[in-house]
Amino acid sequence: MQERKRRERIEQVAHLVVVGSGKGGVGKSTVSVNLAVALARRGCQVGLLDADTYGPSVPMMLGVRKRGESQGWRATLPLAHRGNLTPEQMLQPLVRYGVKVMSVGFFIGEEQPVAPMPDVQGMLIRQLLHGVNWGTLDYLLIDLPPGNGEPQATLCRELELDGAILVTTPQDIARIDTAKGAGLFQGAGVPILGLVQNMAGFICPHCGERVDVFPTSSEASSLLHDIPLLGVVPLDLATARSGDSGQPIVVTLPESVISGEFYTIAGRVMEQIEARHAPDKTGAGGEAEIEAAEDEQ
Repeated sequence: MQERKRRERIEQVAHLVVVGSGKGGVGKSTVSVNLAVALARRGCQVGLLDADTYGPSVPMMLGVRKRGESQGWRATLPLAHRGNLTPEQMLQPLVRYGVKVMSVGFFIGEEQPVAPMPDVQGMLIRQLLHGVNWGTLDYLLIDLPPGNGEPQATLCRELELDGAILVTTPQDIARIDTAKGAGLFQGAGVPILGLVQNMAGFICPHCGERVDVFPTSSEASSLLHDIPLLGVVPLDLATARSGDSGQPIVVTLPESVISGEFYTIAGRVMEQIEARHAPDKTGAGGEAEIEAAEDEQ
C-alpha cells in the first residue's frame, strides 16, 4: 500500500482508468470509444488516450483520419520533456463528441507503421499522459494495446490507476488470455472495476434473433467469475458500420439496444469508482464510539 501511495497522479484528472484485454481482436477500442462518449453524455468530463502505438484505431473510430504519411519533424513522437510545461507548451487534444482525445495516430498516417522498442513504448505513453493539456477531467480512459507487456507494466509501476476494465469475447482462448490480464492488474494492486463481454452472440438484422457465434466454456468462465460483469454487448452490424464511419453507435443510434448497453456499462463504471472512493463512515464512526466509551469509563 505504501508503494501505491508513491505512484504519480495526472494533474487535474480525478480518475485514471485503463481498458485492456489479454489479446487482440476482442473489440476493446470499440468498447473504449463508446464508453468514453457514453460517460461524456452522462455529464462527465472525459478524456481518451489511445495507447496502442502499433495499431492505433481510435482516430478512425472517431472520424479523425490522417491518410497521408508524415515525414521529418511531422512524424516525431514526443518522448521526453524536462521540467513543468505550461498549458501552451503542451499537446492539445482533439475534442470529438464531448471527449478529449489523443493518439499516436494523430502524428502518423493511418497506414504508416510505427514500431517503438517495448521500453520506449511505455515511456511514450507516460509522456503523452503528462504532456497533453487534458484540463479538468472526471475520467481519463486509456485504451491499452493487446497483451500484458508495455505500456501496461510502466503504467502499473509508475501511475496511480483507479481501476481497470477488462474486455473479452465468450470463447475459451479470449477468456483465458483475459484472465492473465486480470492477474497482471491484481498483482500490481490495480482495482478491477469489471468485465465487458463483447461479441456475445449475433443479432440478426432481419428477424432480430440472437445466435451464439462463439462457443462458451464453464471452465474458462470460472477464471473470471470473481470479477463483476459490467455488460454484455452482442455482435451488431450497425455497431461495426458506425466504427468504420467515425461515428460511434451511441451517437448514430442512441436509442438502440447496443447503445443502451454501453450507457449501462458507463453507469456501472461510475458506481464502482464512487464506491471505491467513498469514505468509510462505518469504520470512522465505530472508532469514535469506542473512544467515547473509554472516556466515560
